[in-house]
Amino acid sequence: MFNVTTDQTIALAGLYQALALVQQLAWQGSSDDPCLAPSLASVLKIDTEKFMDTYELPRNIQLGLQTLRETLENRKDPRSIERNRHAISLIYLESRLQTDAQTVTALRNDIEHVSALHASRDESLTALAHDLARLYQTHISPLGPKIIIEGDPEYLKLENCADMIRALLLAGIRAVVLWRQARGKRLALLFGRSSILSNIAILRQDG
Repeated sequence: MFNVTTDQTIALAGLYQALALVQQLAWQGSSDDPCLAPSLASVLKIDTEKFMDTYELPRNIQLGLQTLRETLENRKDPRSIERNRHAISLIYLESRLQTDAQTVTALRNDIEHVSALHASRDESLTALAHDLARLYQTHISPLGPKIIIEGDPEYLKLENCADMIRALLLAGIRAVVLWRQARGKRLALLFGRSSILSNIAILRQDG
């Protein structure tokens, strides 16, 4: 059996949570899911001792665990196909990022600046999303093909919605970094299904 560790599953849940939230925003124009704030905040947590510390508590990735399970169990569902396509794109972009030391350093410095800025102010998620979206456009977008998000054009053209989507894509990149640090392999989603589902069941109980 292809073994997938708990840490790798946490990283995958973080990735699929970001993508689930992107889909909510693209089709509904907003999201009131309690996992939205932890996903955005994960970008600011560059150095953590444990993988779960990136999201603080298991309950903060419950949407990701649920979405990951649904994606594995319903591979042919159009939403699952879209999430998998975007996951592959983000994994590719993160791999491109890791080959560019200058961009990695610049992105880290900008994240630290944004983290310090928001730690000293009581600002909304909208303000944080705006700053994170700028980082995505500056550092990630130039690395490869643009990720095409499907959704309601009326929502997608709204600046706040577009900012939140880009910020969540950056959160997806953060999760891919965790995945790489946990030595995750791309074949896990194909051959590690039962292992991932077992980890999801345990993590959902903890949440």
